[in-house]
Amino acid sequence: MGAKVSFVTPSADAVGKRHGPPGGPAGGAERRLDIHVLVQEDGRAETGRAWERCVWRDQRVLIAECPAPRLSARMEATLRDVASRIALDRGWLGLGTVVFSLDDESGQFRLIEATLQGRSGKAALMEPLAAHALEVGIGACAASGRPGANLLVWGVTRGDALRRAYQAIGDMPGLAVPERAFLLNRIASPAFCSGLTGARLARISDWSDHRAAG
Repeated sequence: MGAKVSFVTPSADAVGKRHGPPGGPAGGAERRLDIHVLVQEDGRAETGRAWERCVWRDQRVLIAECPAPRLSARMEATLRDVASRIALDRGWLGLGTVVFSLDDESGQFRLIEATLQGRSGKAALMEPLAAHALEVGIGACAASGRPGANLLVWGVTRGDALRRAYQAIGDMPGLAVPERAFLLNRIASPAFCSGLTGARLARISDWSDHRAAG
């Protein structure tokens, strides 16, 4: 099955740009979640499903995905409601992103940042084009012709999206060998495939056995 791939060049006002505060996720079981909010001219606020910043390396987000794996419907609904309230309280008009830190052991969350992208946002940008989406930071790559490009892969299921991402990265010309090896290792690991994300992934020393992060 061929990979359905799009290249995106991050910019200051792009929804696809995901960078975190220095240090990436903190210790414990922290997860970083983005909620995109679109506020209409009539004051209605629409929220998209949660994007999770799943895999970090050197303070850089390498893999984000939507919907966030292992995130309960109740917690996602709560985050979307809070994000909507924040956008309305701040008088947003257009598309913005609210970033939360969630401790998945206690269920407590806190606001990291809330950024308005401007009035040109479209509701379609908030939701994946298929049931599951992966956004992979591939750095400089000859296939894209742009520095710092991102790879967007869509799938009917999470497993489908992971397989397509693995195939696309494996076949991609011009990608540095260490970068390719790191991404393929993470995407194919039992830990990531089982739905572990954020700080739990960062604690793994043996990538052949996801039980190390339990």
